[in-house]
Amino acid sequence: MDAYFTKMECVNHMPGLMQNVSCRLDRTSQISSSFSVEFTLANTLNGINGTYIFGIKRGSTVSNYTTLEINYCDALESIYSNYLMKMIADELRRASNFPFHCPFKKNTPFYIKDYTIDTRVIPSYVPEINFVSDCTLKLHKKKVFQLILHGRVTRRKSGR
Repeated sequence: MDAYFTKMECVNHMPGLMQNVSCRLDRTSQISSSFSVEFTLANTLNGINGTYIFGIKRGSTVSNYTTLEINYCDALESIYSNYLMKMIADELRRASNFPFHCPFKKNTPFYIKDYTIDTRVIPSYVPEINFVSDCTLKLHKKKVFQLILHGRVTRRKSGR
């Protein structure tokens, strides 16, 4: 299988809190890509919640495959039984400097650097799909930051 990101949207809803935000999508080839995000916080955060939605896109219609309400402080410490969340968390631990538990300290440069999709862990029965991954961070029920990634999973052509 090949899996890659095709588009990235970063929306900073609270620029007074999330500072120095930088988002970048790198397409290294037709079948390979990575993304990077950097930011600092103006305040220390002891708790942050949000939602994670993974959708399958068919034409202009997106069907939600999974929708989760997440306490991100708990998520940092969790070991996941959900296969999709485990795959995301394992790569996030590899590619980021996020702490393994809260707080997220102010004036600390946080990053996700060169996050890729590890195609070795995608089951062979997964069909070719277009997907949308939407991660929203909220503080006191107000949106702080939103990262939306569009991508594709395709069958590997022979010879690659």
